[in-house]
Amino acid sequence: MPVRFAIYLVPAADSALWDRGCRWLGRDPETGSLYAQPAVPGFAAEEVRALTQSAGIYGFHGTLKAPFQLAQGVEEGELLDRVGHLAGSLSACAMPELQVDRLDEFLALQPAGDSTAVDALAARFVTSLDALRAPIDSAERARRHASGLSLRQQELLERWGYPYVLEEFRFHMTLSGRLDPMQAERLRPWVEEWFAPALAEPPAAADIGVFAQFQAGAEFTLRRRFRLMS
Repeated sequence: MPVRFAIYLVPAADSALWDRGCRWLGRDPETGSLYAQPAVPGFAAEEVRALTQSAGIYGFHGTLKAPFQLAQGVEEGELLDRVGHLAGSLSACAMPELQVDRLDEFLALQPAGDSTAVDALAARFVTSLDALRAPIDSAERARRHASGLSLRQQELLERWGYPYVLEEFRFHMTLSGRLDPMQAERLRPWVEEWFAPALAEPPAAADIGVFAQFQAGAEFTLRRRFRLMS
């Protein structure tokens, strides 16, 4: 499988939010450090690992531009240069104020209030970097359509390679895999408690992270951070 890249919004590396998120998912995608995940009352350690495994593959993040393959002739260095140039042209922003919430069948950190700034940031990265993206293949198209897309989401998939962009975008930081209602009800209060110290602080400074996945099923690693213009 060709390398896939993704553009994510990530808390500053020295922030409590980054530390809590990485420890919850069991690894730091930037340093490669592995962590024993926190013990959750009522859940065996193996169960916590299983419930967070899919989220852990991507690392703690909020998606701006979803995973994509580079267009023919485009190298990682060009992508990094373009991301750095774009990040340097945009105003600095903090992570939005966040809260633990349900997102369909998942638990995630989601904006507790106005998300206009992060929505606009995502739109800039989706549209400004799209020329670097390879077209989606037939397998990806079929997989997305099988999930049940609206007509508008189908249009966005064909134009931007991902159906949940622009007006369909919802910023979130995934904390679990799919949960049944009982699992979600049991897990959510403890996850709220785990993240409470970090979320009680002023929103952490936000960086732009370029992540990469080098083979199918491999964990995404954080290749480079970029600061938005201050």
